Amino acid sequence: MNKVLMFSCKNIEMKFPGTVALQGVDLDIYEGEIIGLVGENGAGKSTLLKIIAGGQKQTNGEMQMYGETYAPQNSKEANQNRVGMVYQEQSLIPNLTIGQNVFLGREKQYSRFKLINYKKMYDDTSKMLVGMGIKKVKPNSRVYNYDFAIRQMVDIAKVINTTASNPEKSLSTKKALFIFDEPTTVLNSDEINKLFEELRKLKELGHSIVFVSHRLQEVIGISDKVCVFKDGHKVGMYSREEITEDFLYEKMVGRTSSGEYYKENKQIKSGENVIFEAKNIGLFGRLKDISFKLHEHEVLGICGVVGSGKEELCDIIIGIEPFSSGEMRVNNMPYNPMSPNQAIKAGVICVPKERNEDGILKNLNVYENITLSSLNKTTRHGLISRASQIKISKNWIKELNIKPDNCLAELSSLSGGNAQKVVFARVLNSDANIIILNHPTRGIDVGAKEDIYQFIRDAVNRPKTAIILLGDTLDECIGLSSEILVMKDGVITKYFVCDVGKKPEQLEIVKYMM
Repeated sequence: MNKVLMFSCKNIEMKFPGTVALQGVDLDIYEGEIIGLVGENGAGKSTLLKIIAGGQKQTNGEMQMYGETYAPQNSKEANQNRVGMVYQEQSLIPNLTIGQNVFLGREKQYSRFKLINYKKMYDDTSKMLVGMGIKKVKPNSRVYNYDFAIRQMVDIAKVINTTASNPEKSLSTKKALFIFDEPTTVLNSDEINKLFEELRKLKELGHSIVFVSHRLQEVIGISDKVCVFKDGHKVGMYSREEITEDFLYEKMVGRTSSGEYYKENKQIKSGENVIFEAKNIGLFGRLKDISFKLHEHEVLGICGVVGSGKEELCDIIIGIEPFSSGEMRVNNMPYNPMSPNQAIKAGVICVPKERNEDGILKNLNVYENITLSSLNKTTRHGLISRASQIKISKNWIKELNIKPDNCLAELSSLSGGNAQKVVFARVLNSDANIIILNHPTRGIDVGAKEDIYQFIRDAVNRPKTAIILLGDTLDECIGLSSEILVMKDGVITKYFVCDVGKKPEQLEIVKYMM
């Protein structure tokens, strides 16, 4: 049986001033298939997806849906043609309720005499969420009451509901095209499994999906075909049987993946000097008797599932949360920060998990973000020297290969990988000697990850410097760490030494996590 061509684009081109983001891109998507889309940050993936979803207008080229011209002017027109997108940056409005967000722009179906029947709206919202396995969310509760992972699942549910239930009679026999841009970034393994179940259900119904993730294993696991982008061009489309992680890596970055991915040859032995110590740290109901020492040149990985206590421990160290018992010392001096600012003054700084929420100010430009944690270096007679900020930033832009190499660019214009490099520049410029990396490669591509791994090696090799790492994956934590602490239910369950050539296997660590 011949498959039905749902969507096609021919010779798509997108030009920005001084940049060609897409050039000569062709893509066909058939009913009932999942297409994985991979490429380095800046390869053109997100630009193409925005064009398809009505968020951007291409410079040249044309698109079709079921053989008819498709040229949406906005996301609403795309939805009317049964095209919906879950953006990497969540689209929910925090001060509205879950139900109001899900049916935003579609309230008319619940309106009578200009009054909205919220009870029915919330009942329908609850049924939809439960159908996707989202059971602990109250439809009448505001979005800001939930963490990023729950918000992401709600955002996904909203797009699926909005797109698949389009009431247009003329489209009643046509299937929907769903676009997912990094949907799993903040989800745990159970939530990812639930999402994948929903994607497979949509596929069985004949709907089609474009799935973007920097986690190549996920892309391979869910996709029927994988399309590779590099430098604004489509490199090729490959069937699941053709691909491996190494194959995709080589196509994306032009070189093969190897044992040097985590720069293990740059790992040096920890020094004798203890620069941080935790003694019997407790947090009522969440942490108990946490004790460890952090040595000079050490990368200490902390592994554990969600709820293990690793996040709370990091919050304590950087002054976000006060501990209820125990003590901490930095360079053998008592350390009890009441805020992240106090932690920075003591030489402790963090690259946060939620880059866009906590790590950067998107409305400021690159040089302002880089110097944010070290304004004392740019202050003259009580005034901040813009010239000094720019000079410092230009050095870091060159050092970390940040693109575009323009310190005046707004941070919102940078790709995820380059924005993360700006965060690293800010941390390194602060001269802090205890650096906490909370999922430092979350949401960035394979090539940018390699750059980040090199920065980690360079940073920890500085005098009197050490790193605490919460890796995005267990493999990443093993590859980068010189020592690993495993946590479960708020206590340390195991300690591993991770010398080069003697790294523990994942299974050895997992049995102490579960």
